[in-house]
Amino acid sequence: MTASGAPVAFLACGALSRETAEVVRRNGWHADVHGVSSFLHLEPEKIAPAVDAKLAELAERYERVIVVYGDCGTGGRLDAVMARYTAARPAGVHCYQWFAGAVLESITRERPGTYFLTDWLVRSWERAVIRGLGLDRFPWLKETYFGHMTHLLYFRQDLAPLLEAKARAIADYLGLPLEILDTGLEPLEAVLTPLMEETHVHA
Repeated sequence: MTASGAPVAFLACGALSRETAEVVRRNGWHADVHGVSSFLHLEPEKIAPAVDAKLAELAERYERVIVVYGDCGTGGRLDAVMARYTAARPAGVHCYQWFAGAVLESITRERPGTYFLTDWLVRSWERAVIRGLGLDRFPWLKETYFGHMTHLLYFRQDLAPLLEAKARAIADYLGLPLEILDTGLEPLEAVLTPLMEETHVHA
């Protein structure tokens, strides 16, 4: 038994751990939140092994684990790992799908050159994108990575003015028009709630 006595663990991508913890808090769920480094998105082949290692640890301490990940470029390897545990995750390829919902399909169809931001990516832009993609050392790669982009869409969860200012600075850096879609945490809450309720049904 865990120190908190919680029967459920959320194992969240680091890009969503803050938001997951807030959803758990405001719903009063009896659950603990654990994270896996968000920077594994730079090497998605490492996501499934990292989640596997954490699940092996958490499976001994919790009755059930809810994995807060999309497929995130693992090509199904993440679901293959989860099949060996009492674990579930929200349906979807990536978290943008959760935040945008039905709107995402029309966006990608009508504006295929759209680059997406979330709060995490805005906060982590320097480390995840500038240094992560080597743009600090090889600035000419910006055209290679982003030359085909036409729009910048920020799925915003937190209304903090500093985040908006950083998003606008990113738009200036990329030379793209910025659109902000205020999602709040409700879309994430909507995909996690059924999984939490399922836990109670099978308890």
